[in-house]
Amino acid sequence: MLFLDEKFLIGKYRKVFEVTSERGNPLEEFLKLMFLENLIDGLLTCSEDGFKPELILSKEKVKVPKKNACFGINSFLKKAVQKYSLSKLAVLAPSCVFDGINKTQYYGIGCNWTKTAIAIKIGILCPGNLKSSSFEAELLDISKKSGKVERIFFEGDHLFYEVEGEDVEVPIEIHHRYMNSACRYCLNLSAKGSDITYVPIKEENRALFIVRSERGWSTIGKLQMKYPGLILFKKAEKKLVDGILEFLRRKVLLNIGDIIDRIELGLPLPKWNDQKLRKFYKIWNSVNFDYEEEVF
Repeated sequence: MLFLDEKFLIGKYRKVFEVTSERGNPLEEFLKLMFLENLIDGLLTCSEDGFKPELILSKEKVKVPKKNACFGINSFLKKAVQKYSLSKLAVLAPSCVFDGINKTQYYGIGCNWTKTAIAIKIGILCPGNLKSSSFEAELLDISKKSGKVERIFFEGDHLFYEVEGEDVEVPIEIHHRYMNSACRYCLNLSAKGSDITYVPIKEENRALFIVRSERGWSTIGKLQMKYPGLILFKKAEKKLVDGILEFLRRKVLLNIGDIIDRIELGLPLPKWNDQKLRKFYKIWNSVNFDYEEEVF
């Protein structure tokens, strides 16, 4: 059967770092230093509030999205490469965005101008995207009062919203009901195909970096050698990693429940073709099947 272990939930990685910056968000500082060192010439992501795609061309304008509502980022890819002739793009996004970018790079749809244009892929650990109205409705459901969700973060195995200076715990079962419907069938919440996965935690000047690739590892090494005091990297404590794993396990179980419901009803699934469904169902109902994590 399908084991919801570390390999499936987080995927292959070299090390998980707890990252700290005295200047604020460590990922923001990391991206600014990449601009400064000419490691990247553009950043493709979404606005700080998480609702609009953005193409950032200088370190002064770098802002990291504070909410998981990244829609339409791929729409700026052609503009970045053809209009601005960018050749060292960083992409900061959840896994669904990389699904589209990977197809563009490797499956013939524009591969001639995007294959080598991306310098680094930074994934966002994503519990599921919400629209602005969904955030408002969910918050009202949880806290019985209205307010503006300013950012999301993880603490232990729980999801939290920061609302007007107050931390509000978000029960994952409630969150699951308010997500964008396609997000209910995603099994790659941790962006396993990225070079680095970014996990926001309670303190805004701290975060977890799940470093996966040689490209991500060497980029961190270059910046640490040049700017040793600006961003501090230390091996993440086991309890931090275990907390993220437990959150992912509970969330993925909810998604799998929705997937199985639709399979048994004979209904189509967003982004799932027949071949992928057959592979999933074979793994789910078999014993000791050695799956490939890239399938999902």
